[in-house]
Amino acid sequence: MTYEGKSATEATATEDTIQAEPILRRTLLKNGATALGVAVLGGSMQKVVQAAGAVDTATTVSVDKFMAASRCLIQHGLSSDVGARMAGILSTKIPSLDADLDAIISTAREKNSKVVEDFFDALPDGHVKDSAHQIIFGWYAGVVDEGSTAEVFAYEEALMYQPTKDAVALPTYSFNGPNHWTDVDPPLSAMPEF
Repeated sequence: MTYEGKSATEATATEDTIQAEPILRRTLLKNGATALGVAVLGGSMQKVVQAAGAVDTATTVSVDKFMAASRCLIQHGLSSDVGARMAGILSTKIPSLDADLDAIISTAREKNSKVVEDFFDALPDGHVKDSAHQIIFGWYAGVVDEGSTAEVFAYEEALMYQPTKDAVALPTYSFNGPNHWTDVDPPLSAMPEF
């Protein structure tokens, strides 16, 4: 007899029961909070998901058009992910962006151009040419504004950074550069013997 007159088996069973109770209470509390959250937010979350789906559908069409216009203006390898981010930002800043993209693409096709210099002068002055300048600036700088509130959408993939990529390190707290966690670590060499 050990634990207050109980056998060792009874004492172990009592200790197991005592340890299991807080886990059950926590689980019950977590499940109850989750159920309450789903019940309260269920209807509003459904509206958010539907709205997000509608935005994605609308953005996908304009991203393709945006990338087509960008490829007319810039003859470099362009990332479609960066293009999607820039299209989203520019569509909020330029109300006539969709029509401007159509004008850029149609002018480039009419001139049968291979490089931007072949058709840029033929673009209509005003908002179409301004939009073209904004797109070119965005791809090179990684931002679409020059102000202090500019939103950076591409840093490592900005075209201005590419020529100096091997000489200029991006500012980072990682000792091995940006996106180091995605690289495979080099194999360890044998420890020197003394």
